[in-house]
Amino acid sequence: MRSGRSDWLFRSGQLMDTVHVLLQALWMRALYFSGALWWAKRDLRRRGAIVVLTFHRILDEQAFSRTDSLPFIVVRKKTFRQLVQHVAARYDTVDIRGASPGNVTKRLRLAFTLDDGWQDNYVNARPILREHGIPATVFLCTGLTGQRMPFWPERTRMALRRCLSERCGRRSETLIEALIESLKYCSAEARDAHIRMLRGPENISETGSSFEGDVTLTWDQVRIMHGQGVRFGSHSHSHPILTTVPLEAVAEEIRMSKRSFEAKLGTECDVFAYPNGDWSPEIREAVAECGFRYAFTTERGAWLASSDPLAIPRANIQQQDLVGLSGRFSPVMFEYATFWKAWLATRRIEQRSEGPARARSVTLPQETT
Repeated sequence: MRSGRSDWLFRSGQLMDTVHVLLQALWMRALYFSGALWWAKRDLRRRGAIVVLTFHRILDEQAFSRTDSLPFIVVRKKTFRQLVQHVAARYDTVDIRGASPGNVTKRLRLAFTLDDGWQDNYVNARPILREHGIPATVFLCTGLTGQRMPFWPERTRMALRRCLSERCGRRSETLIEALIESLKYCSAEARDAHIRMLRGPENISETGSSFEGDVTLTWDQVRIMHGQGVRFGSHSHSHPILTTVPLEAVAEEIRMSKRSFEAKLGTECDVFAYPNGDWSPEIREAVAECGFRYAFTTERGAWLASSDPLAIPRANIQQQDLVGLSGRFSPVMFEYATFWKAWLATRRIEQRSEGPARARSVTLPQETT
């Protein structure tokens, strides 16, 4: 009886999700056929915008079904291939180091970045990008190379799936995602205590059997990719959310990553991506003091000539951003999730910054003679 009563919430949630997906599909088609999506892309191109895409994991079918990574950082390999083919045929792709936002080009420009440094970047993403001549930058955690499940969300999901699947059934995945999101901004000690409590009295191990594909790049693989033209940047040393640790620890994370990167590859490390996209003016200053030219957030928007070079927006891409109702790659879905949302976010940012200036201009007294 208890299971029957609890499952109605899950079924209601599923129904609401289905309605949301259908309404979103209708909205996207309205944007496409009305020309609004085309106009947004045109406006971005005329302003010399670069839309920076963020990926994390590119997985084949077997790995996609077995990984302990959360859905919002995963894209299927076959979907990624179709996306790259679409982009190569219709847009210009640029290396972020040589990018020049503000220059008007014939085709809208995109840049590819991959965060965390997962080994599937080498196995799956690298050959597809090379085949189509698309430059990419991988943001690497220098202290977590060559490790299986080095990030706590994967270890947490693995442990919680075991205990929650029996108690909560099909609702377990939704609960796990919400729990992991809520734990991000705890201290490491508080987070570990919460996870032990959530695992319950049986104290299920975090380090038991895990999917062998949830592993990060080795330095040898990094060197091979670097030799083939893939760029690398810093994603910190051990991937803490920088806004949750003292500034002294922030500075040390950034310095350790830069020193390790430059010692291993023998080249300058001058691009940075904030872990989880979280930053503050003080953290930005620490990044600047370490000599980074560019730093990237996960805030949506377009990279314009007026953008802060140490707070460049990006569009995070996951599997559901790339496929339609049929489950196959959808160009409209991709362009809605990237260009339309980037254009909207950019307009909101500009309107917020214009608001105070407009108010000041209205209240300024006129000079009298």
